[in-house]
Amino acid sequence: MKNVNLFSAVILIAILSSCINNKKEVEGVPKLQVEAPLETKVKECYRAIIEKDTITLTVDVNNINQFEGQLNYSYYQKDKSFGTLLGNVKGDTIFADYTFQSEGKTSIRELVFLKKDVNTYVEGYGEVIETNGKMVLKDKSKIKFDGNIIYKKIDCKE
Repeated sequence: MKNVNLFSAVILIAILSSCINNKKEVEGVPKLQVEAPLETKVKECYRAIIEKDTITLTVDVNNINQFEGQLNYSYYQKDKSFGTLLGNVKGDTIFADYTFQSEGKTSIRELVFLKKDVNTYVEGYGEVIETNGKMVLKDKSKIKFDGNIIYKKIDCKE
């Protein structure tokens, strides 16, 4: 009987020891490190011409729907404004902050663009209010895209 108890105890210890060792081996396995995908950007250029005024838009959209670009307004016989855009893409719409220089002053205003097709953006408009030194669209549900600022795709100049 003692031999059976002793034999059972040895087997129980061997099983428990084996389980503990297996657990350590699993914990000791190095974890597979997966690199984040490289951020890829797509650069596109657009231009809107309204009578004698020209507006150029450079768009850089990355694979996580962040948007950055440049926007330059060249008005006929008026001061120009130029600056940078930074925002997000939501479906076919870009919401961006336009930080620009005009008449020696830096300003910020919210802009919105609707991508009509692969070659066309339309600038949206609506009532704006000033909030924290920035002009923002008062009610995003009332943005209209039937204005005359229509950007057509052009070749980018390097």
